[in-house]
Amino acid sequence: MTSQVAIVKCPDYRQPTVDRAVRESIDLLGGISQFVQPGQKVLLKVNLLSATPPERGIVTHPAVVEAVVKLVQEAGGLPLIADSPGGSVPYTEAGLRRTYEASGLLQVAERTGAALNWDTSYEEISHPEGFLVKRLEVIKPVLEADVVISMPKLKTHVLFTFTGATKNLFGVVPGFAKAVFHARMRNVTHFALMLLDITSLVKPALVLMDAVVGMEGDGPSTGPLRDVGVILASRDSVALDAVATGIVGFDPLKVPTLREAAARGLWTGRVDDVVTLGASVDEVLVPDFQPPSASPREDATMGNPFLTRHFGPLITDHFTLRPVPQRGRCTACGDCVAGCPQQIITIVDSLAVIDYDQCIRCYCCHELCTEGAIDLERSWLGSLVHRVSGGR
Repeated sequence: MTSQVAIVKCPDYRQPTVDRAVRESIDLLGGISQFVQPGQKVLLKVNLLSATPPERGIVTHPAVVEAVVKLVQEAGGLPLIADSPGGSVPYTEAGLRRTYEASGLLQVAERTGAALNWDTSYEEISHPEGFLVKRLEVIKPVLEADVVISMPKLKTHVLFTFTGATKNLFGVVPGFAKAVFHARMRNVTHFALMLLDITSLVKPALVLMDAVVGMEGDGPSTGPLRDVGVILASRDSVALDAVATGIVGFDPLKVPTLREAAARGLWTGRVDDVVTLGASVDEVLVPDFQPPSASPREDATMGNPFLTRHFGPLITDHFTLRPVPQRGRCTACGDCVAGCPQQIITIVDSLAVIDYDQCIRCYCCHELCTEGAIDLERSWLGSLVHRVSGGR
């Protein structure tokens, strides 16, 4: 069966507007009863990267979450809102409370009666069908759900170019265990394959993307916000991500997860082959949507084992962007220290200091810095080559 992606225009976050767009997008796929039956436990796996308010454009907007909650309840399902936030927020009840309050989801739960997840336990489970990852730790709410609805946010990503439905499911890995994956899987291709394995394990029945306001530039936490004005819905995480990249004008095969998904036969590699319902990609195309300034780090060596082995450190130092904490913006909060997979960041004289000899350029510090105090900079040689090559 050819994958279908519903595209519905949604110009703002006013609740009636969002309610209409979310309902219409799911109706185009057959209606909520196609996904939720009475009495089922329904996990709404939202994007809660950090404890930030919705106007920052980092988390799934509460208006979108509330619209889905109401539809699940209408179908007789029992909605539970959950995520394991990014590395700077501990996966504890206190960390969850801080995130729910900041993101507006505590208020959604109070208005609708939906449950919020407070269970911070997890289990290591087997995934024999995994291409790369055969065992992994998963938060308990995923394992106890009858239905999983994934609710990503449309954003760029300095390491993966784009983050959407596939990357959203990385949040089922508990707390600081995410850092272990970053440390172990330094190759972007391997990381992308791991994300696809998680997607095949979780198997969300429905994916609904908040693309009303997206993030361009150096996302997923500090890029400029951009009106996109749509809600996207699909049964297929990969197909939805492909259409989303088409809407913002990105080459999907330059997004590691989509490239590897095409190589594994999970889609054709052509956005035009995905069936769209409702609006067309051309109708909602966002011109000049800015990509991140970083490129997937493996591109520096073109995946060549000889170059990686003999010149990897030199290439990493000069031809990949370096995360640089900025005095005056850095508040010495310690989020980057807590979230660094390599544990190579310290606070010295009220400024985060990075040991670049051990930095793996995962950009977790940049991603998790809610103050936007870590810039991505090139070395003098990298800047020279970048200018000579015309900025490509």
